[in-house]
Amino acid sequence: MVLKRWLTAFAATALLAACSSSDDGPRHAELQPITTTVEGRIEWQTRVGQGIEGHYSQLRPVVQDETIYVADRHGTVVALNAANGRQLWRADFGGRRGILNRWFRGEPARISGLAVAGSMLFVGSENGKVMALNSDNGELIWEQKVPGEVLSAPTVGDGRVVVHLGSGYVVALAARTGEIQWRHEDDVSLLSLRGTSRPAIASGGVMYGSATGKVVVLIAQTGQMAWEERIATPTGSTELERIVDADGSPLIVGGTMYLSAQNGELAALDLRTGEVLWKRDYAAWRSPVQVQTRVVVVDQESYLVAVDRNNGLEQWRNTDLYLRSVTEPVNVGSYLIAADRFGYVHWFNRNDGQLVGRLSLNDDPVRAAPVVAGDRIIVQDAAGRVYAISQHER
Repeated sequence: MVLKRWLTAFAATALLAACSSSDDGPRHAELQPITTTVEGRIEWQTRVGQGIEGHYSQLRPVVQDETIYVADRHGTVVALNAANGRQLWRADFGGRRGILNRWFRGEPARISGLAVAGSMLFVGSENGKVMALNSDNGELIWEQKVPGEVLSAPTVGDGRVVVHLGSGYVVALAARTGEIQWRHEDDVSLLSLRGTSRPAIASGGVMYGSATGKVVVLIAQTGQMAWEERIATPTGSTELERIVDADGSPLIVGGTMYLSAQNGELAALDLRTGEVLWKRDYAAWRSPVQVQTRVVVVDQESYLVAVDRNNGLEQWRNTDLYLRSVTEPVNVGSYLIAADRFGYVHWFNRNDGQLVGRLSLNDDPVRAAPVVAGDRIIVQDAAGRVYAISQHER
């Protein structure tokens, strides 16, 4: 039932996006001419499987040294040379093996997220599994069943792999063996977005956002709760208006944590005590991003907003990409770079938020934020295409 309601919530959200192109609903922003000061160039591109195959997913590449690790939802995991996109190894975990896979794909692995740390690559699956692979050759080291769907990427730290499950559980596994060390059960909402907050690990704690609009901190060694604080309260006359998921990953800067929630607020909290340092009315389910002394968030309307991280005062706001489902940005040099559901990559001046560059990739949406590999920006679209993009001043 909970899964069905997640799907219903996502379908409703997708319907709102679809209505943005109709005459009887809010329309997404059309791209307007800009003064271009930076341009992106595709240095190489390749394709990994079938991508997320029309499903909602935050699956994105991860980078370590000169290697990019990429997966598709069905079960293909590859390692790519960051310089030229050449495949270093490939592993397949979904469907049937061999020639039969060409016609009968079988049950997909439903890969939902990747994390890499040293010699190990960790893979989360909506089938309720966590796998550890050798990052040098893709060989399976261990596989562990967990009590729910893994809907966000695993987090690795302090010798543990932590996953936040759709069932409300947060589970810690031993990184070397996959043995479950502890599990914490949290409340789940009757109606929720299709996703979970990826935990952060810092200062001996595990931090995440809940589907009920709370920030939660657990003791990393035991899984016991240290504190929780509400950043969104269900209000409104419809079930959609009452969704309060905090699905982003907490941003930790020094002793302060930043997180926002759907139909809620962007909050700064003391990491040790949970004291609210400030709250601002920026409703967002994506992860906040640090940009020097600012925190940048993409809100529910795809506005980019930068605030002073010490007091939450707004520094700038960009409204040019209204309802284009803009991803979280990444910071590269003087620019913030994000993508949208129409297959465009956008460059923003990080000092004032102005759009200063764009690149069209394809018609397929980009659902997850770009990642940085050396001097390249890596983008994976919903069809499984992977692009390495360089940026050049004009």
